[in-house]
Amino acid sequence: MGRPSDDYAVLLKGADTVELDLARNLLTEAGIPHLVHGPDFDVAELGVAGHHMVRGSNLYVPRELRGRARDVLRAAWGPIGDDGHPLSPPGDWETR
Repeated sequence: MGRPSDDYAVLLKGADTVELDLARNLLTEAGIPHLVHGPDFDVAELGVAGHHMVRGSNLYVPRELRGRARDVLRAAWGPIGDDGHPLSPPGDWETR
């Protein structure tokens, strides 16, 4: 698979396992479907978690739900950039 269809838009670019899991849990709680896609190599050698840590993967949501999905991440993480990542480092996060 080269990349998800045009029906999906990138929500989070180049995320590691921790970011992916946090975002996926938030989206699941909000009822927003999503999928993870990254470079299709090294999985056999590194395992899925290692693969995401080394290569980074993208988190996709249906294009029509991207705005709502960004709002979900923003509500949990505060300001986010165009790539979906929080603008402040985790050490600066307040308890929400």
